[in-house]
Amino acid sequence: MSRPTSEEARDCASRHGLNPCPECGAPEEVARSYVWLNSGVMVQSVNLSKRMGFIESDILDPLYREIGKILATPIEERVADVARRHTLDLYRNLIQPEVRNMLRNQVLDVRFIGNFMAGTGQLNGNGKYEILEVRFQGDENDYTLTTISEPFSLPFAAGINVGCSEVITEKPHKATYREISPDLYEIKVYVSEHDHSLEGCLPVKEYRHRDGGVELERCPSCGCPREISRFKWLPERGVIVNERTGRRLKIADPCVHDLLYEELEKEFGETVPATVVEAHKRFAREGFFSGDEIGGEEDFRTQLALRGMGNLREMKISRRAALVRVDNAADYLMMVGLAQGFFEAVYNLESRVEWRISPQGDLDLEIRPL
Repeated sequence: MSRPTSEEARDCASRHGLNPCPECGAPEEVARSYVWLNSGVMVQSVNLSKRMGFIESDILDPLYREIGKILATPIEERVADVARRHTLDLYRNLIQPEVRNMLRNQVLDVRFIGNFMAGTGQLNGNGKYEILEVRFQGDENDYTLTTISEPFSLPFAAGINVGCSEVITEKPHKATYREISPDLYEIKVYVSEHDHSLEGCLPVKEYRHRDGGVELERCPSCGCPREISRFKWLPERGVIVNERTGRRLKIADPCVHDLLYEELEKEFGETVPATVVEAHKRFAREGFFSGDEIGGEEDFRTQLALRGMGNLREMKISRRAALVRVDNAADYLMMVGLAQGFFEAVYNLESRVEWRISPQGDLDLEIRPL
């Protein structure tokens, strides 16, 4: 993936109507839609109990494959189902019942809401969507055919498409997808019963605010954190790039993977958390991430809070041990695995890790050499 300059990113955003901030480059819609709290948490401005955040998306599909390899069972279908159920919960709150009724009764064109969802997805870094065909007659032959280029995660994108169809039609759907050219995929969503017993939505845990003392320096023009100037929006591709690392980001609920791993644990048992930690550790040890990205404690605290991933309370690292505490931690198994991987890579040793997550989402972890 090419790394855009700040000027190129601003020009691109302007051409696609995102109205980037003249100082930090954040799209006006992002500044209007999200709020960064002093607890290391990012929330929707219209719903302060709904967490959002910037998640690393380059790692997602390789991560799902690695977890499946360790479990000896592919998990992509489970990923798509969690994405489906999570999307149901999200859009049932965003799209009013009256609007959904108008869509089902064809008072409103279903393409209208489809294009809205696609545009929102592109702003959030999902990839670029194009709706090719829609059959919506209210019977068992209905389907939607879309393409997506540069998807942030193919199974997750398919699950989102299924959830969007289900929230409008109130009928169960499935999806198939195929690659039609490099990094361009066709997704067909059609009426069909689910293969699993995972029915209904997947309720998102509401965030309850606790003051945390995290003060991010703000852009005087739009109010976003100044550090967001490192994130570059390429809306014609539906891509967000972290200029600091060259990797791709996506705006999403950062706790969605916690939900996914809870579902996997129900199916595969109590070994799942250790499996997820091991998968993340392997990526860190193999150099997907760099320990240099962490910087000092204050920089790491800022980067976590900027992404909405939590409030770093403590970080002590030496060859003898690493002790980390993060309040309001999201995707906490990822944090545990990456911390262990960095520790082992820096000191070139094997280690053991122990962690505890409180009911409030506060993470304590300790890493020691074997």
